[in-house]
Amino acid sequence: MTEKKQALSPVAKRRTKLVYEAFQEEPDDRDILFQSGVLCHTFFPRREPELALNEVWRTDSGKMHLYVMPMPIIDPTTNELRYLGLPYGAKARIILANLNTIALKTQNPVIEMPADNLTNFTTFMGFSEGGSQVATIRDQISRMSSCVIRMAYDTGIKQKNVNLPLVSGFDLFPEGPAGQRALWPSQIILSDHYFHNLIDHAVPLAKSHMLALSGNVTALDVYSFLAHRLHRIPRGKPQFLAWSTLYEQFGKDYARIADFRLNFGRTLKLVKSLYTDAHFEEKGGKGLLLHFSQPPVTKKLMISGLDSK
Repeated sequence: MTEKKQALSPVAKRRTKLVYEAFQEEPDDRDILFQSGVLCHTFFPRREPELALNEVWRTDSGKMHLYVMPMPIIDPTTNELRYLGLPYGAKARIILANLNTIALKTQNPVIEMPADNLTNFTTFMGFSEGGSQVATIRDQISRMSSCVIRMAYDTGIKQKNVNLPLVSGFDLFPEGPAGQRALWPSQIILSDHYFHNLIDHAVPLAKSHMLALSGNVTALDVYSFLAHRLHRIPRGKPQFLAWSTLYEQFGKDYARIADFRLNFGRTLKLVKSLYTDAHFEEKGGKGLLLHFSQPPVTKKLMISGLDSK
């Protein structure tokens, strides 16, 4: 008796379609987004963290540590302090990559946000239209604007700490009917430190890949990590990452490393279906061996992406 195939859910069908379409595209047709190298090794929360209002969120990647601190704003509608929360999830990552790309293309840390037609801006970012999408994007950009991040690096002798605010300033105004107002930045000014770090260490990513992986936040993080890491590995000198190291970096949501390993293997297959040049292999259940690989976006395409208007 042949086994009856289980029908895919609507969400799974859409995700499969996105992966297929991204894989079918020729590289020259791909839009390019840029992510900060810092946020290709350490990441925003994958889901909204259960923290106290002013509690700091932390994640680690080897000797690197990322702290994300929510800062209060004065609500212009009430004149009281208000915490907007921390950026999280797939949309936060894709939105920030879009903002990075706008800043790099214009060579200007000042980004004017559309006050009159956020729906078009939502479509520009690659998200589907809809009130819920607009509300989510407004919320995530407001959270990014009002938080501060700090990087710490253990040198073995001391720990080096660097404040790296994404945004040095933003104009905030209430948007929406009275009584149901949301807060929305009309202008975002990337901090000098972040903007210059972005210029020096921007990691090019294929927009079609990021949108295809948008249903799996861990896959987005793994894709960004591999895009940043693999082409820097010397040819013929692969680098080994133990499961304990990978668990520390990507397994924050798993109570058991065994559960993480099972799901991480599936995530790697999903990422590999798009980033086909990525070369890695599992070594005897001990960890992952990373080999030199071409990046998902070539240098030629990266330059042409920056030159395009």
